[in-house]
Amino acid sequence: MWGRPMACPGPDPWSARSYRLATAVALLGATLGCRTSTVAHAIDPEAASCIPADTLVLAGVNLDRLRAAPLYSKLPAAATAIAGAFSGASSALLAYDGKDLLVIARGSFAKAPDGATLAAPNLALFGAPQLVAAAMAQRRSRTPGAPALLARAESIAAGRQVWIVIQGGVAFPLSGNASNLNQLLHHAESATVTASFDSGLALELTAIGNTADGARNIEETVRADITLAAAAEARQPDLAKLLRSIRIDRDDRSVRITLSASEDAAAKLLAALSH
Repeated sequence: MWGRPMACPGPDPWSARSYRLATAVALLGATLGCRTSTVAHAIDPEAASCIPADTLVLAGVNLDRLRAAPLYSKLPAAATAIAGAFSGASSALLAYDGKDLLVIARGSFAKAPDGATLAAPNLALFGAPQLVAAAMAQRRSRTPGAPALLARAESIAAGRQVWIVIQGGVAFPLSGNASNLNQLLHHAESATVTASFDSGLALELTAIGNTADGARNIEETVRADITLAAAAEARQPDLAKLLRSIRIDRDDRSVRITLSASEDAAAKLLAALSH
């Protein structure tokens, strides 16, 4: 009277497919999760652990690659003197607090180099005693003292011989033409510079304006400065042409300035900067 019993539904092919897909996604996620734990850092974590908390400018130099670059001998004397002072180091981090400079050099040191303190057998600290003490204390905490600057550095440092990250909104003790940098930083949240010398010169500066109007001010100031610099080099047409080739792009609050030069053109530019 109840009729035939209802048959149990068979397996839903879409449910089975969904299950297999979910399983595959889960396995992929687990695999990627394992990989992210072993991703190499662009910045040496051991050296980064020594960065003091009040750092305003953070820079890095791959000394091994810089010394091997064709343009190394053409760099300004001050730059080669700094690289030469750390002859036993393969790379260095530089942390500046607006007054004093700390150098965190990576290398194989049998003993502490002259004027340095060993934080570890492969890390030498150069700088004022209070900066070295701050770096040692920061290292013991196992965390870098300027995480925002370090995060910016991680995004730009890979493959570059030189990189710099600068905190915006700060007036640094600069004089002469260098003081113009403070005018730009007044309108910036942060700024980064990267340089590669492998084949010619590849230079990039990116400034993040504190507002869209701040970014526009940075762009206009840089364009005016480049125009004046190119006009001042009228007697060196190749150099003037190189300066006019500098590209400036602005997108909302980001201003990106790039220069690409052949080895010969870069040598002329570096020679001009040395005078």
